[in-house]
Amino acid sequence: STFRSDIPAAYQDFEIEVNRILRSNELQSYALQHEYPYQIFCFAEDDWHIQAPAASTKSPNFVAPNTPMKITASAAASFKTSIGTLTTLDESPPSFTKLNIDDPTAANDRIVVTFSLNEGGTTYCRA
Repeated sequence: STFRSDIPAAYQDFEIEVNRILRSNELQSYALQHEYPYQIFCFAEDDWHIQAPAASTKSPNFVAPNTPMKITASAAASFKTSIGTLTTLDESPPSFTKLNIDDPTAANDRIVVTFSLNEGGTTYCRA
């Protein structure tokens, strides 16, 4: 699972595939559920605190930054709101939760099949 991506250049598109939810302890994660709504929260910080001290030429007034510059919580919340709620796709076929065939000798002009599915779908029966 990827929960972060290092972005080497500005104004270029990069992707992070969000396929798991990181637990609050940041040691464990679990898979996303099928057909479930999620809100995506993104956060960004720059690498200035790493890049600045490594520069070959520094200003005489240079002071190395202690921490990265980060977006504000309100900017991250605004971005989350602009994305909106996203729902994962259904990636599993329906399954029969009930399947019953009535006694076929009860009538000579029909076979009665009773069933139910674990999700909405279309069923087909033919003789």
